[in-house]
Amino acid sequence: MKFEIIRETDWISRHHTEIEGFRKKADFDNHYFASPWLQVWFKRQIPSTAPVLLIVRDQQNSLVGFWPFVERPGILGSKGLWPYVYDEANYFHPICLQSAITELVTGLQSLLGEFLFCWIPLMKDSFWHHFSNARFKNGKYLSISRSPRKTALLIPQEETEFKDFWDEQAGTKSRKSFRYDQKALSQKGKIAIQNYSTFKEIRSVMPATCVVEVESWKSKEGAGLYTIRGKRGFFFELLPELAEQGNARVAILSLDDQPIAWQVELLGSRNLGIHHLAFDQRWKKYSPGKQLLHHQLSLAWKEGRTIDFLPGNFEYKQKISTLVESVHEFHWFKRSIRGFLARKLILGNIKVRQKIRQNSGETKVSKTMKEILEEKNG
Repeated sequence: MKFEIIRETDWISRHHTEIEGFRKKADFDNHYFASPWLQVWFKRQIPSTAPVLLIVRDQQNSLVGFWPFVERPGILGSKGLWPYVYDEANYFHPICLQSAITELVTGLQSLLGEFLFCWIPLMKDSFWHHFSNARFKNGKYLSISRSPRKTALLIPQEETEFKDFWDEQAGTKSRKSFRYDQKALSQKGKIAIQNYSTFKEIRSVMPATCVVEVESWKSKEGAGLYTIRGKRGFFFELLPELAEQGNARVAILSLDDQPIAWQVELLGSRNLGIHHLAFDQRWKKYSPGKQLLHHQLSLAWKEGRTIDFLPGNFEYKQKISTLVESVHEFHWFKRSIRGFLARKLILGNIKVRQKIRQNSGETKVSKTMKEILEEKNG
């Protein structure tokens, strides 16, 4: 196999078709490293942002490993490597064949001379198993590894109807409450749930999502999809582009043609990630978010898709899942005085944040990537 480091800013756009074709046969895919995510995100970065793309090709020159990073400033004038989409994605493992993992890992290590450190915020447990068992040159580098969050998965069972699964997981009291909410909301008007999955459909429906977002508790607590300046334009451009290649679906629950809940789904060939779910807080007593989620889970179950609720700390996800996995974070540092200092500062920040969370107790919103970035920047 051949390892390459690509620094051309237009490489991803020129190799869009190759990347997307490879994703369909990769052992490890990543929704967030689909070409539209990378291109729409990169063009919103400052002009001086430099890509560092790790590429592995086989003997036939076919792509078998792809891991995109960008340069970031570090302490005392140093440079570090952060993954593409570091402020928005939920996973940062590469798109690759299992056979290419060692080449990617050793290639990443080779950059810890030019760069003081690299940071991989969140990796799936399945990839972490192979990553952590790759041939590390441990003596030359410093590291930090931890499992800050978990993700819940719902794997369809062929001989079980979704209704039967839901009823068993929910329990008698929850089932009764859910049926009451469904009936009560239906008495308020005409309920409709629509799915949008083409470029034109999603582009036309995006303004309606703002109606829900502005009234959602997530937006009021600073965790809405459009809360940060510029994010609305980002998703207005991104989601139709993802839909163009079959990688996104938007679902909206409406009451008398008024949107009151919506969900963003990232689609793979055999899986689905729930990137965002929000509802109008004024209709909270009728659980519109839960009603929409139930409908979409039933649809995904029929499609035979494994559903990933994506990393977070919401207990309801675990209650309706079939599997809960750890998600892993990893830092590598050059073994030097600045490397020792950088590692010490990050460990100190982690301990301080952990103590703050312990003293304040659990919050309603799980820790976002924005908070993780604040930890790193002190």
